[in-house]
Amino acid sequence: MSNDRDRDQDAVTAGDSQRISLSRRDLIRISGGTALAVVALGAIGVSGQESAPASGDQLAGAAGTAPYVPGARLRLVSNSADLLIQDGSPNWWLSPDIWAVPGTDPSGAPGTPAAGDFAYVWARVHNTGKDDVAGVQVRFYWGNPSVQMLYSTLNPIGTAQADIAAGDTQEVLCLVPWHVVTVNNGHECLVVVATLPADPPLPDVVDPVGYPNVAQRNLTLIDAEKSDFHLTLTVSAPPRQDKTVTISSQVGGRLPDGTLATLGLKGRRANPKPIVQVGFSPKPITDPNQGVGDPQLEISVPAGRSVPVYLTVRGGTTLAADEYQLVEVLERQDQQVLGGISFTVVAS
Repeated sequence: MSNDRDRDQDAVTAGDSQRISLSRRDLIRISGGTALAVVALGAIGVSGQESAPASGDQLAGAAGTAPYVPGARLRLVSNSADLLIQDGSPNWWLSPDIWAVPGTDPSGAPGTPAAGDFAYVWARVHNTGKDDVAGVQVRFYWGNPSVQMLYSTLNPIGTAQADIAAGDTQEVLCLVPWHVVTVNNGHECLVVVATLPADPPLPDVVDPVGYPNVAQRNLTLIDAEKSDFHLTLTVSAPPRQDKTVTISSQVGGRLPDGTLATLGLKGRRANPKPIVQVGFSPKPITDPNQGVGDPQLEISVPAGRSVPVYLTVRGGTTLAADEYQLVEVLERQDQQVLGGISFTVVAS
């Protein structure tokens, strides 16, 4: 028996991911760190990062309040009710199961709300398990544009409840309207978490790859104009641990038709030839003659702090009326993708 336990511990230490079917009430430890399976452009790295401790204003069982287990990753697995909010393609932070409807009618057309507007947020939640579930809690959050996201830096929009039959899918509406604030001119990111009441809390790092019941939508629509597009990104470090990362970009690629539809861009085609320029700077660029900044930037963030990175996107006015160009901003640490945010550029 002792040898079996030793072999199990060796597997965890080596980073071999394990999925064991237990009750959803149980908490399964599986491996973290550099051996995490890479999905699309990479998986969020949580090894060696500490979650935020629960503060007085956080509800018991809320996302992001679980104690961190060094060298391990926490994941929920169930034989009965498996909740799923789909990750996106080509990157997990482009979930097609999260979308916003600008205006006062939640049944209206999906689109991108502007700063100062109200919008309603929807999430598509799947029950892939064998049993019906009642009282599913669906939490909606918004956050400033960030690459790797932390629950401790997110802003709650509201919570909805749903009953979902086995094998069924339900589109869940957050009845609390989202007031799109003027920070970053309304270019914000959305996170949705679906849980059962008895589920344990999640660690602070938003981890859609490790948790099927978590999804993220870091996707912004840019209307190309004669002037440059500027956005302040936030790079955050977990409590009690410094972080050094590299911020860079990739231009090109395409979005699935379903994701385009949630942007109001149904029928558009991707232009694979790099048309736009992307750069980063530790300080705002106010003079266009200064260029767009560096193609990549190394950022050091003290523990528990956030550091701004100034993004500039130039060009795109030559895109045809039925085209778009995908820009992906990536946060990497030791060549591992920790997170990202994507921009869809269209001609005005």
